[in-house]
Amino acid sequence: MPPVPAFRLDGKKALLTGATEPWGSVIAHALAEAGADVAVAGRSHEDTGAAVQAARAAGRTGIQLQLNSDLPEEVEQAVRQVVGELFGLHILVNCPGAGYARPFGQIDEESWQRVFELNFLAPMRWTRAAGSHMTAQRYGRIVNFVSVLAERGMANGTALSATQAALRGLTQSLALEWARSGVRVNAIGLGWYDLADQPAEAQLKEKLVRFLPLRRKGRPVDVASLVVLLASDASDFTTGQTIYVDGGAMAHA
Repeated sequence: MPPVPAFRLDGKKALLTGATEPWGSVIAHALAEAGADVAVAGRSHEDTGAAVQAARAAGRTGIQLQLNSDLPEEVEQAVRQVVGELFGLHILVNCPGAGYARPFGQIDEESWQRVFELNFLAPMRWTRAAGSHMTAQRYGRIVNFVSVLAERGMANGTALSATQAALRGLTQSLALEWARSGVRVNAIGLGWYDLADQPAEAQLKEKLVRFLPLRRKGRPVDVASLVVLLASDASDFTTGQTIYVDGGAMAHA
């Protein structure tokens, strides 16, 4: 069998949540280019709109959902809307990206709650609502974005690291819980990314980039093909995994 058809998403319906630009446009376009219709949900009308336009530019249906994912009832209603308007839901990509750096002793209770809300509770709610539909139909693909800090620590990064570890743990546990329901749950681990698209030579001026084996920061396009792979039937035997796209950062001891 030729390998390319196994990566196709023809007839599939995807929901992308929490993605800011340029992540949203790149991931939405990749899913649509592979054949999926795409719904995009988030807080920013501009970010969700750009991602929807990217999906439509690839020739697929795109719908925009702007909502407050702090409210479980809004998330559940949004999933029902996606199922109704796209006539199904097969793929969920959670792309939360709230960074936060502060010494542990300076993080107040409100900040802890906000970082936890954005980086764990919001994707958890989307997973719960979409997973209910997927387990009932006995088919689904869920891809969660996490950080390398899900597995490693960083000074001044306790809040971010803790929330990323929680999402990685959710990914692993649900992979086991939903395995016999036909739902595959995986994560993509992100390292350090350059959203300004600087030349590699300019990036090398940064001490952080010199630490990375590939000597450059990542770009959203570096992740897009892996999202499609994990969303496709080519990954039917892959679940509970966190695959790092980090320029080799996690290979350091």
